[in-house]
Amino acid sequence: MLDHLRYAVRATHLGDTRTLVIPVAPTIYWEMGAERRASMGIADSLVRVSVGIEDEADLVADFTQALDATAVA
Repeated sequence: MLDHLRYAVRATHLGDTRTLVIPVAPTIYWEMGAERRASMGIADSLVRVSVGIEDEADLVADFTQALDATAVA
């Protein structure tokens, strides 16, 4: 899904006003291992979103098209 986003930047923190996205399991919780993450309810598909100041309608449309593209793939 992240590869299909147009507005969001894949990054942890930039000190910026842009929307940021990051996959949680392989970054924030990577040390725990898959079993422990699963026991905590942290799915490999979980994504952290830090919303920036982009237009709300643009962000909703961007995430909608990214999810739709992922569902088709």
